[in-house]
Amino acid sequence: MMPKRSKSLIGGIALAAFLFLAVIGIVTFIPSVFAENHSHSSVTGYFGLDDDGLPIVNRHGIMLVFDGDIAPETVSVDTFEVSLNDGSFAEIVETRVEGRYVFLRLRNELASEATPIVGIAEGEKVDDLAGNSTNKRKLGFVQIKDGIAPRLTVKLSGGSGIGTGHEGPDRLTKDMIDVRITSDEPLQGAPRVVVVCESLKWTESVDGRDVERDIDDFIANRNGAFPSKPQEPGSTEYTCGYDADGDGMNDPFQLAEDIANSRPGEVWEYTWRNPMGTATALRDGQLAVVVYARDRSRFERAGQTVSNWATSMTDFRLDTEFSAEGLASGIRIYPPNGSRTSERRPFVIIKFPRATNVTLDSVLFDGKEIAEKFDTFEHNRFVYWPLSMNSGEHRVEVEALDAAGNSIKFNFTFESISLGDFILELQPGWNAISVPANPVNRSIDAVFTDPSIQAVISWSEENWYLAVRHEGVWESNPHFSELENIESEHGYWVKSTEFVRQPITLVGQGPPVARPIIGPISDYAYWHFVGVFDRDGDQVEDDFGEPLRDFNGEPITATEYLGSNYVRAYTWDAIAQQFEPLRPEDPMTIGDGVWVYYSPTDR
Repeated sequence: MMPKRSKSLIGGIALAAFLFLAVIGIVTFIPSVFAENHSHSSVTGYFGLDDDGLPIVNRHGIMLVFDGDIAPETVSVDTFEVSLNDGSFAEIVETRVEGRYVFLRLRNELASEATPIVGIAEGEKVDDLAGNSTNKRKLGFVQIKDGIAPRLTVKLSGGSGIGTGHEGPDRLTKDMIDVRITSDEPLQGAPRVVVVCESLKWTESVDGRDVERDIDDFIANRNGAFPSKPQEPGSTEYTCGYDADGDGMNDPFQLAEDIANSRPGEVWEYTWRNPMGTATALRDGQLAVVVYARDRSRFERAGQTVSNWATSMTDFRLDTEFSAEGLASGIRIYPPNGSRTSERRPFVIIKFPRATNVTLDSVLFDGKEIAEKFDTFEHNRFVYWPLSMNSGEHRVEVEALDAAGNSIKFNFTFESISLGDFILELQPGWNAISVPANPVNRSIDAVFTDPSIQAVISWSEENWYLAVRHEGVWESNPHFSELENIESEHGYWVKSTEFVRQPITLVGQGPPVARPIIGPISDYAYWHFVGVFDRDGDQVEDDFGEPLRDFNGEPITATEYLGSNYVRAYTWDAIAQQFEPLRPEDPMTIGDGVWVYYSPTDR
């Protein structure tokens, strides 16, 4: 009698042999979804074929590969079941049959590392063109390989940019910048990092002709399914548009590739510093950070074993000198260096070109720090209006920073001298006049001291204001509002019995502002009587009859001064004793009083 242990061993061997034969029988009966004799694996991430017969990338797609051509009429959205890694079933919304390839498009895109299981649905079958059928029982379930590339995200930080928006530390630097890379799935090794100029170029030979490539081709060459590390041929010669020797030919540029450092999770970090080599150093301008890496999957494509490579790109600006955008040569100052000014309180104005954001780090005025007292009245325009200023020479020492943190230092000097009087020229009869700045003493008896001046009238906000000289004393009239002070911005009718040159001592006006300079006057409809005043205070001396000019020395037109919504305006010709129309393109004139009309619809 055979021992029980021996009987158990023989029974186990017999059962194993039975199962082996059963599996062999099933495998030889079922048309395999893996085409061992073909060049493609069944993978995720594709839907349809392109003109070259290669699968088209689609994160919603699954490509099934059969041994033989499939009958299209036997495949529909109900034919297959797709089970995802989390156990849920995906909804198929479209199918496509291309010979032996069956493509499934899912309603929702697949995760980067998805390896779903595909089977034929209960009651469904797939036929090949020879009439062979496969159903759920015969095919069973097949796990699909990962053909989807990882999603890489690149963020920058740690640059020296001190501006806002695109000039912050994530978009601008003068020396270094931090690169942080994240992936939505595990990677095979650390991502590779290349920082290049955005104007990267090289030439390739294609079918016997030279084709120029650029940064977009550089990225495309690293994105997709590759059997090994993707790159250009070793003989490739890159350029960045640099011509250091001035020979008219672009200098060769050598790529500097690095590996990012791993951090917890699917995170890598890298700090870029500009290489020092002649061929590897990058110069001022827009740079591209290109990151590329592959996931851990492998599959067959076009007869090769390939992996999924993905790229991500972001950019930043390298700015190593304050004058990189021509800033230093474009700086303007007021008062001009070495000039003499008769203003009692001249503005100190510093204007930089608009290429970047500039901040004043330090301004020494006669050795005293005043940077915080400067106001910004326009982009990169800074103004300081001192409460008082002694006569004599003054020295201004400036240190400014551009948005990358580059510094520039410069200084200028000017001399403050006593201010001369503004001379108001009057004709016999009525004159329509104004003063370009407020008088030091604004009372009417201090302004109009010449005894030939007999009457002064002003119109403001639908009221007449009047002052009449009687026996040397200025008096009012009960039928009009009292006129006590003379101010800039207002026009005045002045009656004189003689030719008069009336000196008036004026003070400076407020800091420069954007045009139109009249501003709120257009809130009132109908007629207004306005003066021609000088905001920057450089035409308040012997400038009667001169065109009003802006800070750049350009004449200010009626449209710029009065606003584009004025209807018509007139000045008064005191010699001819008649009104003259002021056209929109005509310059405003220092000393004029201007009648201007605004339509009630502009209120």
